[in-house]
Amino acid sequence: MTGTISSFGFGGISSQLLLGVQNLSQAKDALQLQATTGVLASSYADLGSSRTQALALQPAITQIASWKGNVTNAQNSLTTTQTALSQISTIAQNLTSSLSTLGSTLSYSTVSTAATAAQSALTSLGNLLNTKQGDSYVFAGQQNTTAPVSTDLGTSDLATQIGQAVSQLASTSAADVLGTTQDLVNNTTAGQPFSASVSTSPDQAYQQKTQVVVGQSETVSIGMVATQGATSTSTASPIRDLMRNLMVVASLGSASTSTSDYANLISGLQGSMDTVTSGLGDMSGLLGVQQNSLTTQTSMLTQMSAALTTQLGQVKDADLAKVSTQVTDTNNQLQASYSLIADMKSMTLASYL
Repeated sequence: MTGTISSFGFGGISSQLLLGVQNLSQAKDALQLQATTGVLASSYADLGSSRTQALALQPAITQIASWKGNVTNAQNSLTTTQTALSQISTIAQNLTSSLSTLGSTLSYSTVSTAATAAQSALTSLGNLLNTKQGDSYVFAGQQNTTAPVSTDLGTSDLATQIGQAVSQLASTSAADVLGTTQDLVNNTTAGQPFSASVSTSPDQAYQQKTQVVVGQSETVSIGMVATQGATSTSTASPIRDLMRNLMVVASLGSASTSTSDYANLISGLQGSMDTVTSGLGDMSGLLGVQQNSLTTQTSMLTQMSAALTTQLGQVKDADLAKVSTQVTDTNNQLQASYSLIADMKSMTLASYL
C-alpha cells in the first residue's frame, strides 16, 4: 500500500512539478542571458511584437552612422586642404615680398635671389597641390584619385614658354609680356602641367568640387579644385595666376633689366599678386564655411542617432535591475520546487493521515 501511494504521488503530481521546474529553469537561463548581454532577446524574432519597431530603427541608426562617417572624412579632407592652402598663401606672401625688393632694388644679386626662390617655390607649389588625405588628392575635385599636377611646375612646358615670353622684354612691352604669359597660363593643355580633369576654366573647375552625401537626399560640395576661381563666377584662378607670377620671376634672369619696361613688368606682377592674395583669402573663407556647415551637420546627426538609439534601447534592452530581481525570484521558486519533489519521493501513507 505504501509503495502504491508513493508511486501514484510521484508519478502523477510530481510530473507536473517536474514540468514546472523545467519551465522555471528555462526562464532562469533566459533571464541570466539578459543579465549577461543586456538585451531582452538574442534575435529580433524573439522580441515578439516589438521586433517590427526594432527592425525599422536599426537600419536607420546604421545609415546615420554612415553619414557621420562621410562627414568625418570630409572634415579631415578640409582640414588638410586648409593647411595646404595656408602654405600656398605663404608662398604668395613671399613672392610679394620679393617683388617689393625687385621694385626698389635692382641688381644682379637681387634678381638672381628672387629667381632662385621662385624656382624653388614652384616645386613646393606643385607638391602642395598634390597633397593627399588618405588615398585622395584634396585639390583634384571629383577625380580625386588622379594627381592634379602632372609634372614639375618649374620644368614644365608652360614654364619654358613663359620663360621665352619674358626673354622678349627688351623687344616688346611689359604689357605684352604680361598678356602673353596670362594667356599661356589660362589655356594649358592636359598634362601641361595640370591633369586633364582640372585643365578647365575657373568656373568649370569650381563645379568639380567633391560631392559628399551627408543625409537623406542631401549632398554637399566640399573642398577646392586647383584651377578653380575664388567664387563660382570668377573668371580668374588665383593658383594659376600665382603659378604664372612665379614662372615669370623665375625667368627674370633672361630679361633685360635695363629697359624701362622692366619696372612696368614688376609693377604688373605686384598688381596681380594683390588679386592672388585676395582670391586665396576668399578660398580659405569658403573652406571655413564648409567646415562650419559640416560641424552643424555632425551635431544634428549625433542628436538623431542618440534619439533613435534610445528608442531602440527601449525596445530591446533589458532592465538589469528588474532582471536581477527576477533571477533571484526564479531561483527561489526552483529551490522550493526541488525541495517539494525531494519530499514527495519519501512520502508514505502515514504522510497523508
